[in-house]
Amino acid sequence: MAKVRFERSTTWAAATRVVFLGGNGHCTGRLNPARSALARMLGAGKCAPLEIREVEYPGFEGRAPAATLEDFLAEAGRQTAQLATPSTVLYGTGAGGLILLALRARDAAPGRIILQAPVLWGLEARRFPLWMRVPAAGAMVRAAMRTSPVRWWFSGKYFTGRVHGEVKREFFRGYARCRGFARLFSWLATPFLRDLEARFREKPSRLEDIEIWWGGKDRVLTTEELAPTEAALGVKWPLRDFPSWGHYPMIEAPEEWIAAVAAEVTGT
Repeated sequence: MAKVRFERSTTWAAATRVVFLGGNGHCTGRLNPARSALARMLGAGKCAPLEIREVEYPGFEGRAPAATLEDFLAEAGRQTAQLATPSTVLYGTGAGGLILLALRARDAAPGRIILQAPVLWGLEARRFPLWMRVPAAGAMVRAAMRTSPVRWWFSGKYFTGRVHGEVKREFFRGYARCRGFARLFSWLATPFLRDLEARFREKPSRLEDIEIWWGGKDRVLTTEELAPTEAALGVKWPLRDFPSWGHYPMIEAPEEWIAAVAAEVTGT
């Protein structure tokens, strides 16, 4: 990707807004490295004006959980609509990608969508989601995430770059404070996927203006997630590969992530 330098004297239009829908266990601390990188890059004139806002899910970061999936989606949709502008780009990662698809299927997420390493129809086959639907499994995982050995194991297995200090503590705190962690796995199951398929068959245009981003070093999910999804939905989405990214580029490579997002959504 060619590097473009923007001079500080340039007169800019309003910043393009990206509305971010995080994965399971998301917390606002996961975006702090990216927001700091954005402030530095804007100050140095290295990217076009960009604003990152996020949807705050019920049941995450100590918030009261939603009683039902429809309640959860209604609140996520309300926030998405409130944050959206005519030029807004919606960005979903991990389980946030599937949540974003559910909003689009309900006509609650108009405009352009980027799904980065989204959790999709692979939910029906992977072992971890199946195990997480066992009663008390979610509480066990959240408790385990508070322990040093599990944090050390997770970091070594899933992070591809160095994550230290408060950023790392916030990341794991997000899981520990996510009261809706297991509930989301229970909701995003086979009946939910069949419902999405029906909604998209009813109105195939809901599948338009969606593209997929994937990190070449992603250790959490691979592009194998796409095959059953595209077969079920009868669609072939454009796929963009980022060879150096893992699953968490906004944490591990924040300036590179900001540069890619800014270039893509502002057309620069």
